[in-house]
Amino acid sequence: MEIRLRAASTKDVGLLADMNKRLIEDEGSSNPLDREQLQARMRNWLEADWKADFLICGEETAGYALYRFKENDYHPGIKEVYLRQYFVGREYRGKRLGLQGVALLKELRFKGVATIEIDVLEENRLGKSFWLRAGFEPYACNMRMRNT
Repeated sequence: MEIRLRAASTKDVGLLADMNKRLIEDEGSSNPLDREQLQARMRNWLEADWKADFLICGEETAGYALYRFKENDYHPGIKEVYLRQYFVGREYRGKRLGLQGVALLKELRFKGVATIEIDVLEENRLGKSFWLRAGFEPYACNMRMRNT
């Protein structure tokens, strides 16, 4: 199965919010936002400096990526990208579409970028495994303590 990218726009916030809700469920996030709130957040991001692409398989939307370009904190002039959300629908998993999507993003959208940064929730074992297969390496560990 081959995939292609299609740029998303603010007209797509409903579909993006639906997929974001499934991503939140799948990764075990504590994010409490409902569909309406996710739509508003997505619209705000896309109206600012965030970009989104759909992963298209045949005529079906298999997933999406949400990202933002930035400059390296320590080395001005070095371009990086923060891939905030990456989702492949459950029915499309296990077919290497996710890895194809990462490769397409690198080739078509992230050309000239020195570093691609992601965050993976500690409890998301499947997500960690996927990102390791995609070539990512652990860099930092975010820790929290509940103070209740």
